[in-house]
Amino acid sequence: MNFRGRFEERPRAILKQLSFAACVEDVRRIIRSSSFPPVVVAHSLGGLVAQKAAEAEAISALVLLSCPPPRQLQPAAARSVRLLRLKYALLMALGRPFRLEEKDFRRLWFSALPEAEQVDLSRRMIPESVHLIRDFLDRDIDLHSNRIRCPVLVLGGSEDPVVPAANLRGLAQSLGGDFNVYPGHGHWILGEGEGEAIVRDIHRWVVQKLGDEILLAEFSGEE
Repeated sequence: MNFRGRFEERPRAILKQLSFAACVEDVRRIIRSSSFPPVVVAHSLGGLVAQKAAEAEAISALVLLSCPPPRQLQPAAARSVRLLRLKYALLMALGRPFRLEEKDFRRLWFSALPEAEQVDLSRRMIPESVHLIRDFLDRDIDLHSNRIRCPVLVLGGSEDPVVPAANLRGLAQSLGGDFNVYPGHGHWILGEGEGEAIVRDIHRWVVQKLGDEILLAEFSGEE
């Protein structure tokens, strides 16, 4: 799914109001519309949204990719994130949607990609809700790991400058989940080289944790 403000005709008007709570409610609505408790896979800030949604909705499993831990779990963010917070403090104070500079996307989000791909992806990035940018940088989100009762898998890259592997390991421990780090990978983990191998690992983990029942339910339409 995409959060609001991605493809609408007037995205800035939507993004100006878009909050973390609205994103959580959108995810919850999609979970409730599923014919069976889905497996939720989320990346980066989406992982925080997915965790909050999973506190209140029934899901079969939760897979978190390059997801920053909340401040209550990891008070100190990565140095690169703290510097971003300082750099964009004035823009955040204005309260309008804005876009990170291309060099920041390339240096942090796409650092493990070839240069040509870094340029292409960075230029395709759109303005984001200031509320979501602030939530990503501050991570001041009230999460309750004891309310998430499904299997959890936390994955990340060893070269991620945004969410270090040690922080991901702590997140996995707090959720009682499994953890794996991929050498040479950065923050854009599935879009980097060997992304298909990571997808296969996720699929294998889901089958191991849930058995064939979830696959049979998907194809038969059983609830």
